[in-house]
Amino acid sequence: MTSPAVWSDAWARATAAAQADGASVLDPATSVQTVPDGAYWVMETDTALSDRMGAGEPVNAETGTIWLHLMVPKGTGTPAALASRIGMSNAFRSNPSPGGGLSYFEQHFDPPNLSTDGTRYRFSLGVAYEFQNLPPQIAG
Repeated sequence: MTSPAVWSDAWARATAAAQADGASVLDPATSVQTVPDGAYWVMETDTALSDRMGAGEPVNAETGTIWLHLMVPKGTGTPAALASRIGMSNAFRSNPSPGGGLSYFEQHFDPPNLSTDGTRYRFSLGVAYEFQNLPPQIAG
């Protein structure tokens, strides 16, 4: 289960990076959205672990991956797609999350499948995260 705090922080970072590059981020769970003609990002999460830190502990620990998929029209060119992916990558390499408890670390770059049918290629970026949901009496 991905915590809302993790989703919100990642969404804010991804949206800012995409907008700086002239693109947008689409939420796969939104019911109605227009798919842009140009490049755009899709964000999803993959949680590997969500559990208490220890028996009786009030702190929940969570690890997982924020997946950002850059969907580029065929003909865009690989260098332009790679530059966009680097910009997105950098958004998760700086500025620790406010309030602590959330950190991003290693990143994975998934190359596109060049035999994909359709009009777009997918360049993916996976950002691993750790999150500790600290209760107010511990966090403050």
